[in-house]
Amino acid sequence: MTMIEKLTKKIAEQEKNREELRSEIRSAVDDEKSSPDDVKEKMAKLDKADEELNKSKNDLNILKAAKDKTESDKSSNEKNNDKQIKDDSKKNENSNEVEKRDENDDIETRSKEGMQMKTKVAPNKKDVALGAFEKFLRTGETRDVTGLGLSDGAVIIPEAILPVEHENYQFPRLGSLVRTVSVTTTTGKLPVFMNSTDSLSEHTEYKPTGKNANPEIKPILWDLKTYTGAYVFSQELMSDSSFNWQAELQGRLSELRDNTDDGLIINALTSGITVEQSTDIIASLKTALNVTLKPADSNSASIVLSQSAYNALDQLKDGEGRPMLQPSITNASGETLLGKQVTIVEDTLFPKAKAGDINIVVAPLKKAVINFKLTEITGQFQDTYDIWYKQLGIFLRENVVQARKDLIINITGKVAPVTEPTTDK
Repeated sequence: MTMIEKLTKKIAEQEKNREELRSEIRSAVDDEKSSPDDVKEKMAKLDKADEELNKSKNDLNILKAAKDKTESDKSSNEKNNDKQIKDDSKKNENSNEVEKRDENDDIETRSKEGMQMKTKVAPNKKDVALGAFEKFLRTGETRDVTGLGLSDGAVIIPEAILPVEHENYQFPRLGSLVRTVSVTTTTGKLPVFMNSTDSLSEHTEYKPTGKNANPEIKPILWDLKTYTGAYVFSQELMSDSSFNWQAELQGRLSELRDNTDDGLIINALTSGITVEQSTDIIASLKTALNVTLKPADSNSASIVLSQSAYNALDQLKDGEGRPMLQPSITNASGETLLGKQVTIVEDTLFPKAKAGDINIVVAPLKKAVINFKLTEITGQFQDTYDIWYKQLGIFLRENVVQARKDLIINITGKVAPVTEPTTDK
């Protein structure tokens, strides 16, 4: 058996194996017991089978081309040999005729006749082709050629789909910055004992003790609201695609929840708060931290900046020439401003804000905003098999409450440059 025959047989077996792998993948996608890892492993085997099949086909094409070339060269040599034999025979006949001529003929005349009798040899076809190709390279000559193109063969051109990539959310999520309290009822209240400014009274012997002022108790009320979301996908999508759509859409549901929490939290940090219009934001931030907030609340406070506010502050330097924004010691991926942790959010996350607006919130976030949460359910709902589809949904019961309005400071305005100190000469 020749190498070409062996390769042809091998290619047939590889194509059969490839079709079996494709059938196994389709079965695994339809089988509820199979996992994405099983499908991924089979897809890897299919890719390897395709690679081996392509290599075998390339080897076969090389062998066939080599065979065709040798046969073509052999045929060309045989034709040249036949032609040479004919030319030699004709030359011998001409030579005999010359010998029969009169010996007394003039030598010059015989020489001239001999020159006229020389046979003109046709140029070699290979040389003609090389000359035409050289002319094409020199002149750039083009010809109108019509044939099959990509559009004609699109249905059989292989298509590869690379592993999917996901764009990361560009800003920190606010849900982890505020306090979350689990509750078991739809409505309720969280009582908070406020600090007292009352003090003890001086006591006189045998006299009754004076009564102190009753403690101030501030109730923080909650009233749960329901938030839901869902994605519907067809059975055809699951059957005809090797991608794990169910896992993808479950991640999308979590993204919807985080987006909802961000909107509710920023509303709680801005609703009903008088915005301070500042001409020197650094000075206003220092006043908020040093005076407006009491020391304990100031120590636990953090700063929320719109992206444009962050950009403006990041270009400032203090009186010693150091950047106002410093890397955070406790958080490798964050920064601090005036010693406080900085969180950057999108400009348009603030209510009624537009790109380029400077908005700043200063507050002890876990004390100022509380998320009362009852339950979060994510589930899969099956169709009754008359339409054939599935639905992934999320059910969320929570209430984000502005717990301490008095601890929230909102600032907007302009960032004034810091004046470097002058030195006496």
